[in-house]
Amino acid sequence: MRHKSKWYTPFIFVFTLFMALPVISETASTETTLRYRGGNTYYLVERSNWSKYIDGKYIGLTHRENRASLTVSGSAAEGIRFSGVFYVLEETLRDMTHSSRGIDAIVETSFIISQSGEMVFKVDNGYPELRSFPVYPDTPVKSGDKWQAAGFRIIDPKNDGKKTKLPIQVEYQFIGEEIYKDQSVYRIKARYATRLNKYLMNKNDDSELQNATGTHDLDILVSADSGAAVLILDRLDETFFYTNGGSVRFKGSTALFTEAPVPVQHEKLIPEIDSIVAKAETHKTDSGATADDYFGERAPPVSPPVSPPLPVVPPVPGKTKDAPFTVEQTPQGIRLSIRDIRFLPDSDIILDNEKWRLDSIAETLRLVKGGRFLVEGHTASVGKTAGEKELSVKRAQKIVDELTKRGLLSEQFMFTGWGGTHPVADNSTSEGRAQNRRVEITILE
Repeated sequence: MRHKSKWYTPFIFVFTLFMALPVISETASTETTLRYRGGNTYYLVERSNWSKYIDGKYIGLTHRENRASLTVSGSAAEGIRFSGVFYVLEETLRDMTHSSRGIDAIVETSFIISQSGEMVFKVDNGYPELRSFPVYPDTPVKSGDKWQAAGFRIIDPKNDGKKTKLPIQVEYQFIGEEIYKDQSVYRIKARYATRLNKYLMNKNDDSELQNATGTHDLDILVSADSGAAVLILDRLDETFFYTNGGSVRFKGSTALFTEAPVPVQHEKLIPEIDSIVAKAETHKTDSGATADDYFGERAPPVSPPVSPPLPVVPPVPGKTKDAPFTVEQTPQGIRLSIRDIRFLPDSDIILDNEKWRLDSIAETLRLVKGGRFLVEGHTASVGKTAGEKELSVKRAQKIVDELTKRGLLSEQFMFTGWGGTHPVADNSTSEGRAQNRRVEITILE
């Protein structure tokens, strides 16, 4: 899936740093040994502020935020395997620090990291884009010591799907120990030049990209206790030149940091959800109208081909069809599936008699203090692909807006819409379309 927003790299530009970061141990009073031991679960956040230039003309300041959540999915002799998803968030021209985020793509990835830091991909959809970074020396280091290692990036400056493998030669320097936010950390500096010409190009690279030049200077703070990266700041200025004489330049900074996911205690949360559902059902109202009357996505005279329905995730026992939502277990976390919330036809306006459902959802999400939530909108497929996509995004965002009115923080949410591309039932029947019109809220873990 290629996202629409106009950017290039570096997405999670030091992703492997978090997955393949060394455990740091003191071997002497002036020496530190850097070695890879792996990690468990990481929730990564990248925030960028770049000035963008097209053909030498300043276009504006680009703000962006992207996230990734991966877990250890197995280990083998060749290394540790990580699997999960990248959330690619759309471009905005405002400060994203305190707002919900519209997702442009959800990208799966799975790879193995060896003890040397090399990556072998099992599922490769282009993320992470910076690979074999960092690489650490075999011998202990002390303050001021430097070393060099090769790496590479996957770049797409025009965001047109034409990717290029860009080799880089990185110089690292170990600075020493300091205190950051009341914890002991090690500082490592890194820098590399952006260099590309016809001699470095591969046959599968973008044939229209002629050369590139630029610089990257990075500060890396590493936890002295665990070896996990706490903060990385990349100051960059690079320009890409094309055969038609055009150019794309990015200048600014990218900050990347980890956020430990909020633990979700399933054994405690599920009974509490049961109680909320039971209470909500006593306040349920229903006008008796059909789902098609509310959603406005009526089937056309000639039904379009029925897409094979996706496997329905079995709900947690104890939930009924009259509940405000059903609870499903997914690899990403507990999901609240709302399959019959009613909007005005072809609109994101929620009917007044649905407030009881929104109240119960908000009460449920408030149980997870500091939680992160993914809201996904779906419609039935009735042959209006573009309109269905747009409507599903608007309805997902509307749900976020309603939940923030009920005491949740907007920055806890990400949202997207899939239109009718993810059916769970047959679109040729009214009952099937009712199942496919839904909003799903995942409590991310």
